[in-house]
Amino acid sequence: EHTRRTNTFPRQLGFWSLHCGLTALPSFIIAISAFKGLPAIIAMICGIATFVFAYAFITSTPLYGKVHDRLIGRSIKLGTRIRMIISVASLPLLIPIIGVDIDSVAEPPTSVFFTPDFWFGYVAIIIAFLAINAVTQGSLTTGGTGGGPDQLGEEFLLPYTATIIEGLLISLSLVFIAFIVLIVLNFRRNRQQMPSQYFPEPPDMQGR
Repeated sequence: EHTRRTNTFPRQLGFWSLHCGLTALPSFIIAISAFKGLPAIIAMICGIATFVFAYAFITSTPLYGKVHDRLIGRSIKLGTRIRMIISVASLPLLIPIIGVDIDSVAEPPTSVFFTPDFWFGYVAIIIAFLAINAVTQGSLTTGGTGGGPDQLGEEFLLPYTATIIEGLLISLSLVFIAFIVLIVLNFRRNRQQMPSQYFPEPPDMQGR
């Protein structure tokens, strides 16, 4: 009898839309306080959508379907939930910056520094800026024009690239969490499947 697939693309698309949306929420709140204008917001949404469709496509393939309901699949599911909980739990720390222009204050509120996604975003922006600047500088040596990120780069390309890089960093943290979950689940499974001879019988049962 044919077993119905549980990792269809629509189901995975819904799952990753929820996961990526909630996981990216802290970074989005921080970013809209730093990036200005509608193009930057659209760029960040496009970056999040890129991961939603990429994850949905990968996890809906027949190859992933082989591990979807097994230990590795369960580890990934639990890992994504744990990562999502971390993001949601950090939202109260970002209340002081909601509606505040980061550039107008001397330094961000202390609570922001306890948000993991702040550091992911900080590193991502640095890498994205250096990468875009290197590309634009490289165009000069090949006869191009420029000399630094132009308006399009600052308003769209930089936020989009930073979102992609931060998403990759968050994905690495997800892999780490899922790996720890896999170790725990595997230990629990092996303990439950341990043969009974590993557990000695009570003395009164051995003579029967």
